[in-house]
Amino acid sequence: MFRRRRGGAVPDPWEDDRQPGNSPLAIFGVLGVVFLIVLLAVVAEPGKLLAGGGEDSETTEVPEMRDGVPQPGFEPVALLEDNPLNSENASLEPADCRLPELAESETRMRPYYDAAVRCLNTLWRPVVVRADLSWAPPEVSLRSRTSDCSETEGTSRPTAFYCDGTIHMPRQWVLSDIGTREPAHLILLAHEYGHHVQQRAGILRASTVRQEGVEVRSPEWFRISRRLELQADCYSGMFMAAASEGGVLRERVAERFVSAAGSTQLGDTHGSPGNQRDWKLTGFRERTTAACDTWNVSAERVR
Repeated sequence: MFRRRRGGAVPDPWEDDRQPGNSPLAIFGVLGVVFLIVLLAVVAEPGKLLAGGGEDSETTEVPEMRDGVPQPGFEPVALLEDNPLNSENASLEPADCRLPELAESETRMRPYYDAAVRCLNTLWRPVVVRADLSWAPPEVSLRSRTSDCSETEGTSRPTAFYCDGTIHMPRQWVLSDIGTREPAHLILLAHEYGHHVQQRAGILRASTVRQEGVEVRSPEWFRISRRLELQADCYSGMFMAAASEGGVLRERVAERFVSAAGSTQLGDTHGSPGNQRDWKLTGFRERTTAACDTWNVSAERVR
């Protein structure tokens, strides 16, 4: 589950980089460099100055990203249907990871999650970087409370959640819901890690902006949430395939957990149990980020 920062919108980290009080000499120097670059571009390839880059251009420019937020002037919602991860047939390498034994105590769960997240970092970082997106690893917390994140609406609590660069796997919640079954912990962690991939790709920011443009809790508002969560389900299926291929899990065990029907408690925001299962299986079988594109499919597939 993805939780937004309190206040709704994802903060713009570019604001921190705008320093006041630049000297006039520095400003004239920068303008001179910009003028020279533009002049050279006009002489070399004047057509490139036109929007779209010429008659034969069919590509969408990928903005420079910082902490999951596109550069100023780029429309965030363009990073949903047209996100580079949706067009990349990028797959995860086999997960050659060694994980410690999982147990109920915090002193045993913490090393397990830390090792599993290092494994996920190794697999996902090349995919994100190849898509010309910036990378940073997530933090992991075993606590349920955070001052920066909004609370879950309604009476149902999630088993785990992601907010602002941190994967929260609250120890008591997780143990209450899934016990110490290692495959269940891995697929849950991989789902929350999928939200971190979305954050690095600008998808979380873009989905927040799109939801702000529709009525809260309207059918479209819920549909946007389901597209987000089902994509994370698909990414978790990709990891389970990599885990089975690399020997972290036996293939039949991994497929059994991927094939299990999803939860009914959060269906409005996470999708029907059948669609949760179908998207996990899609990631497990197809194993590419393009196959996990939930933003360009029909409403029926994300109901």
